[in-house]
Amino acid sequence: MTDLNGIASTWLAQLSDSLKQKDAASSVSLFHPHGWLRDLLVFSWNLRTLSGREQILEYLSANIDSTTITELKVSSDEYFKPSPGEVSGSVSSGFTFSTPIANGKGMFTLIPVDSDSGSEPGAWKAFTVLMSLDSLKEHEPDRSLCWTEVRQERRRKIEENPHVLIVGAGQNGLQVAARFQQMDISTLVIEKNERIGDQWRRRYPSLTLHTTKQHHTMLYQPYPETWPRFTPRDKVADWLEQYAVSQDIVVWTKAQPLPIPSYDYEAKKWTVSIDKDGEIVTICPKHIVLATGTLGEPYTPVVEGQDLFKGELLHSELYSGGSQFSGKRVVIVGTGNSGADIALDLHVRLGAQSVTLLQRSSTCVQSTKTVCEGLDHIWGPSVPTEVADYRSAATPFKLVKQILVGQKESNWAKDKDIIEGLAKAGLNVNLGPEGAGILPLVIERGGGYWMDVGCAEYVVAGKIKVKSGVEIQKFSENAVFLNDGSMLEADVVIFATGFLHIRGVMKKLFGDEVDKTGPVYGVDEEGEIQGAYRPTGHPGLWYAPGDFQASRFGSRFLAIQLQALELGFMKL
Repeated sequence: MTDLNGIASTWLAQLSDSLKQKDAASSVSLFHPHGWLRDLLVFSWNLRTLSGREQILEYLSANIDSTTITELKVSSDEYFKPSPGEVSGSVSSGFTFSTPIANGKGMFTLIPVDSDSGSEPGAWKAFTVLMSLDSLKEHEPDRSLCWTEVRQERRRKIEENPHVLIVGAGQNGLQVAARFQQMDISTLVIEKNERIGDQWRRRYPSLTLHTTKQHHTMLYQPYPETWPRFTPRDKVADWLEQYAVSQDIVVWTKAQPLPIPSYDYEAKKWTVSIDKDGEIVTICPKHIVLATGTLGEPYTPVVEGQDLFKGELLHSELYSGGSQFSGKRVVIVGTGNSGADIALDLHVRLGAQSVTLLQRSSTCVQSTKTVCEGLDHIWGPSVPTEVADYRSAATPFKLVKQILVGQKESNWAKDKDIIEGLAKAGLNVNLGPEGAGILPLVIERGGGYWMDVGCAEYVVAGKIKVKSGVEIQKFSENAVFLNDGSMLEADVVIFATGFLHIRGVMKKLFGDEVDKTGPVYGVDEEGEIQGAYRPTGHPGLWYAPGDFQASRFGSRFLAIQLQALELGFMKL
């Protein structure tokens, strides 16, 4: 019987000795030749992923002398104690450690190596290692509740002099604010809409989240057991509204920043004027966090003759799913998630006379069932969300992509009927980058995919039409003419054509200061999200993009960086 604890403890003791001696080469020798190290604020004040001994050695050699890591201990709790890993024959374990200023945690997966790998036969080497700061010492999260009087006084102080201003009270802004609240970082959130959650309430009524409730649960506050597996639009909106109350988050609604905030590089503070329901209020936070999503303004192509069109022309963002669409001939431009979901809503719920999808370029299609099988493997109902998030983070994105490429045949087989049926119906279908499916497109592009919740069935049956490889060339009063020479009569045209990049919104708000920041969203060469929950290139300006899970996990590291800056541990 394999001694899991002995294997994990022996390897961790070797790592402890190497780190104590600040010996980068010795530390790297404990990794598999093709191993991975993901470092979240431990060896540098950044989020980094290194692959292969050469990259890891270069990174550790540059940082190990300035990093003191002690008290490495194998975890003993239920979820992180030594156990068989995902890879056959491997051993995984969590561990804790300490630095002079912080408490840390980590996770590793060990695999046995043979003589061909350059190591002694039978030795256990790390295939993946995640190391992260968990909290700064004497600044651990405060889970105490605020009494009424304390809460009122705290709110007054925050509104007068917040340390952080968060722009956007969606799921990301609220989760970051909740994390900051627990880590004693004074934070004000502003939201342009009248109510928290309005950005969801304005979507079409039949919308539900495509991921499972375990994956999109909120930080500190899981949903009730009776919660539906796929959360409907209005339940998301209402949950966000009460979440702000239950987490004691200070939010101004009907409030938005005015261009252009100024930054004092000596005082390290912003001066921001806010339009608060018609009243102009000026505050001076040290940090601004943009939590307005990864998308900018809706992109609607300008097409010849669209001013002549007598029907309704709108972007998918404004599609409300109202009865005015019943009995209409509808053309939808775009075959991503929005286009497919709206087509399904129009055909099934509203009874449109006809629905035609225009596909401009190839689309990756997977069923919700297939995607959620993968999510359930990590974010299952029996595993606490925080545990699942950390386990997920222990496998770097580029490695996840490699694994998915290796599984492409089995994943294709699961959705074979859907993919072949859509192809026969005229849709240009692909299986994602190198056959890896939807996930890489979500993280790398934020588009180009269709997670099917039922639309494919009606496309395959010919009840929802598809024309592929075409675009609208011009409009007439009641029709659209396509660039393949064909024509479609139409009462409604919906552009499900996505959104402009968020950098355009940032430029309007911050002016030339934005030019000092690096790329936003997408992945860098290491597979880390660009500009997300780490320095953007401009002091005091941060970005909190991604889905529910991204801000649940990333908010901790953003909070630690703000604390480290205040305490002088970190410099920008």
